[in-house]
Amino acid sequence: MSAQLDMFPTELSAEPNTNSDLVGLAVRRQFRAREFAIIVTELSGNKTELCRVGSNPEAVAEGARRKTILLGRSRRIPLYRRVEVVELKP
Repeated sequence: MSAQLDMFPTELSAEPNTNSDLVGLAVRRQFRAREFAIIVTELSGNKTELCRVGSNPEAVAEGARRKTILLGRSRRIPLYRRVEVVELKP
């Protein structure tokens, strides 16, 4: 155990550093991820928030645009009239 403690020099103390240089310090940026809402207009005309996503909103919107419903045996119509990507404010 004492061999492990000898690895760290005892000259280092808990005194504050008086050097004002930023060399060697990690400067952290405050980063807040953007959030998006996928808003769809249904066939009835109602607008609904389908979901909220943090990344890649266009791929989610494209998936919503591809959704269809079956009419009869072979006719398909889109499930939503309109699909929008809206950026939410923090």
